[in-house]
Amino acid sequence: MKIKSILACLFALAFAAGIWNDAPKKQPMKPVNTSAGSHASANEQANTISYVPMTDDEYASIRSAAGTESLFIYKFQTDDETMTRVDCWVEHYVNGEFKEELASMGTTFRPKHENKLYWSMTGVNDKEQMWIVSVRGKDGFSSGKGTIAKEASASSQWGPIIGSHKIVPEEPVTLGVIVRKKEQGPTSFVPDPEKLIKAYDEVYLLKCRFNASF
Repeated sequence: MKIKSILACLFALAFAAGIWNDAPKKQPMKPVNTSAGSHASANEQANTISYVPMTDDEYASIRSAAGTESLFIYKFQTDDETMTRVDCWVEHYVNGEFKEELASMGTTFRPKHENKLYWSMTGVNDKEQMWIVSVRGKDGFSSGKGTIAKEASASSQWGPIIGSHKIVPEEPVTLGVIVRKKEQGPTSFVPDPEKLIKAYDEVYLLKCRFNASF
């Protein structure tokens, strides 16, 4: 069963990579950061990481093909010849407090070329969900995976945190989030990690950091 789930996730990522093109797209109900610092000007695009939205049809196709419950795609590029490594990890918060850092992954990439980062989530069984973080560039494909428990919750939401964010060496960037609430009641999803950590019973943050590789 776990092998099938892993293959399904990998298929979903490959499928997503194939259907993406550079035409402007929209993805309703997926919050995007609209803060002043989240948008880069044209001459800074080569040193940014940006969320890649999908159409409803694309998202439905991926879920139908592989059972993926959520999928986020980001593209990035750097002009610095020495900045060739990205590290990704998931931070877990419970009741407003940091609990643990889940399995992380790191890989090298080629500067001055567009690369893509994927974060997918799918059910493994009644008790676990599996997430896969993958980076695809001109030279290949690297990925890492981990699992999170399916806790009893009245509501669960997920979404991207950034729209477009300038890459600063060694500075962590929060890319996306999964939030859970145990009790019924009004909820509001804002692209602010600190507010989400305080507002929800359980929060998972996907983060990355760009580094020089020697």
